[in-house]
Amino acid sequence: MVEIRNLSAGYGKEKILHEIHFTAKNGRITTIIGKNGCGKSTLLKTISGILPASGGEILINGKQITGLTPTNRAKLAAYLSQGKNTPDITAGRMVLHGRFPYLSYPRKYKKYDYEAAEAAMAKMGISALSDKPVAELSGGTRQKVYIAMALAQCSPVILMDEPTSYLDIGQQMKFGRIVKELAGNGKTVVLVLHDLLFALKLSDCICVMENGKITMQDSPERILNSGIIKTLYGIEVKALDTPEGKQYYYEM
Repeated sequence: MVEIRNLSAGYGKEKILHEIHFTAKNGRITTIIGKNGCGKSTLLKTISGILPASGGEILINGKQITGLTPTNRAKLAAYLSQGKNTPDITAGRMVLHGRFPYLSYPRKYKKYDYEAAEAAMAKMGISALSDKPVAELSGGTRQKVYIAMALAQCSPVILMDEPTSYLDIGQQMKFGRIVKELAGNGKTVVLVLHDLLFALKLSDCICVMENGKITMQDSPERILNSGIIKTLYGIEVKALDTPEGKQYYYEM
């Protein structure tokens, strides 16, 4: 569970987040939406501890993360950033990096580290690519390697910024099933997504950000019925009940 109280943060003298209150519960998928530049990525970086907070509190499973070492923070929350470098490394070794917080001196991977990495790669369907250089992979396949690295970290909280970038529609659906499974196993999943229809379909809770603040946090249905999406984006999203559940679409 992630609890944020009166959080402020930014870059140098530029304040991006303003007195944010936010909760993401265990066993649920919480998705943050909002226009470009509203502070979504900054919020995930601050939760993960990459960016220091200038005020307020961040608690993960009741533990205040301020003052924790990067290694101990990583044991609590795995973070997948939006923009990632492409290292000169194999896919298997990249996924193993997710186990780094658990390595003790001397820093050598143990059997259960390899098992965790292999399980994460199998979940993402990339086991056969273990010896393939990351730089030689397509954008979508590379993204699956990064997601597998986050899964291999085995943290109770998973933070992902635009995880479906480069994924085709089939891969997006598979990703949705994976995160639902993670939440079903008690993980706290926090996503930043630009795809509103996918966010509404996938999420248990939607957080709307505007100008560095959370303006609304509620169920997808209540978010949709509030009219805030049209106010924010200038578009109309409708819901249709089908035998397969609610389906969302843009009204042209």
